[in-house]
Amino acid sequence: MDSDNSKHSTTQPFNHLTPSAINSFMEVLSPVDGRKPAVAVMRKRATGLLKDARSRGTLEHTVRQVVAITGLEDLLPDCYAQFRSVVVEGMVFMISELPLARLAEKIVDQVRLKHTATLGQRLYALIKDMPSLQKLGQIICRTPGLDPQFKKALVDLEDNIKTVTYSQMRPLLIREIRSLGPKHSITPEKRILAEATVCAVVPAKASKAKGKTPLKVVLKAVKPAVRRNMSAELVMLDRLMEFLDMRQETWGLGDFNFSGTLQQVRRLLENEVNLTSEQRNLDIVKAYYGSDATLAVPERLPLSTPRMTVMTRIDGTKITEVKHLSQEKRRRLASNLAKICILRPIQDMREESVFHGDPHAGNISYTFEGAQPRIIFYDWGMLGRLKRLERFTMALLTLGLIMGNRKLIFYTADIITRRQTSTDKAMSHNIMSIIDEAITGQKNRTRGLLSSIEFLFKRFTYQGVLFSTDLLMYEKALVTLRGVLADVDPTFKRDDYMIWAAMTTFLDDVVRLRLLKLIIKDAWTLYRHSITVMFDIQKVIGWFLLDVGRLWKKLPKQK
Repeated sequence: MDSDNSKHSTTQPFNHLTPSAINSFMEVLSPVDGRKPAVAVMRKRATGLLKDARSRGTLEHTVRQVVAITGLEDLLPDCYAQFRSVVVEGMVFMISELPLARLAEKIVDQVRLKHTATLGQRLYALIKDMPSLQKLGQIICRTPGLDPQFKKALVDLEDNIKTVTYSQMRPLLIREIRSLGPKHSITPEKRILAEATVCAVVPAKASKAKGKTPLKVVLKAVKPAVRRNMSAELVMLDRLMEFLDMRQETWGLGDFNFSGTLQQVRRLLENEVNLTSEQRNLDIVKAYYGSDATLAVPERLPLSTPRMTVMTRIDGTKITEVKHLSQEKRRRLASNLAKICILRPIQDMREESVFHGDPHAGNISYTFEGAQPRIIFYDWGMLGRLKRLERFTMALLTLGLIMGNRKLIFYTADIITRRQTSTDKAMSHNIMSIIDEAITGQKNRTRGLLSSIEFLFKRFTYQGVLFSTDLLMYEKALVTLRGVLADVDPTFKRDDYMIWAAMTTFLDDVVRLRLLKLIIKDAWTLYRHSITVMFDIQKVIGWFLLDVGRLWKKLPKQK
């Protein structure tokens, strides 16, 4: 906050602070010879403040005051009241783990903001150089039904990341370009085209040969500060998992799975830092989707290095920027996105299907060619693969929920997890109770279909059931996509689409008797020592087929 606004120090944003904290932070802004101090002077003063607090054993209290400036506790809407203490304490824990120099920067960033800064801007200033917290905010903001102000603050974390300049990226890019040798010419445009939590993208031109038109490309590299701090940040994230899990009972959150969400954050960060892995994924995706005109994927060029990915440049509009589109175009855009991300991975009859593991709004753009939309997928650090039995499992779980077939859901989960749910009687009883709860929620419409699928996976995991990494990634992708589709077209009935997708996939397979044979074969391998169970499974499938036929006749057809 500027020094001429210090007269407002007892109002927002400082009304959360103790008088001593207000005085301490205002000292950082004290004029030098009647002028506003330089940023370097402010940071030196803030570092002295922190050293003094550490020597007096009040460093955590000081950090708590820094977090309080952001109004973080007030930002959470009433529907998340039970998480307010968790969020504040978790933030205090993470910020406290920072070296004093980085913590001093955060104090200076807060006091330099204008008095009129929004809560979202203050929150961003607090975590702008902490990819783990930025990524966590992105995961949360994908959830439909969030309080509008809360969602806006979180979306700001995704849309307004500006932590690096071209001059900071230049040494790395020039070094990598020179390593290619004199035969290759790449000329960066000396600006940042896009920036995410981990990487930044610089537009450039690559010359194939003299006299030919240069190719428009982008250069993607990990931001220097991220690469420098990532190892320490991942250690901090591991400690945060332990901190939250040890205190969840204190907050009255029972078996809430903090580690599950934070492990997802960790995987995302590790994948984004590993450019070589993403380069392999780009090659796989390009071959998999081929010449499909409904979607576009940047092509990795041979000029790429382990520290710099060189890709063809594909420009588009962010997937959630749709206010200028007609309702018809928004519907087509949502429908195409659902087909690519939901339907294709479970309909593909190849041995293995491929899908985008992190389809959040920042990773997807679009263009229109006439009335037909074309989806553009960026950032392929998270690439998922589903084997045929796994995709058939998703169809069966979906249909089992729709028709309230508890035994079908149970046996499907048991087969895909190699009898994890049936070997222990206590677990079997608990799993059946969870299934009944999910079916009841579905029938009473207290949960949508996608929410019910998420509920089953989450509660099964709490019971110790282990699903494959890729199946969990697909389920998480469905949850992520739910929020994106809601932003693209709020009238698009995602649950109806899931029903239709499951039905068409299942019936297509049944007609050809392909995956039905596969699941019976797997069932026989698992239950051959129990004829009673095998007979029960066959009976369940038989009645299920009749129910599917009846449902199919009633189901409205999708365009």
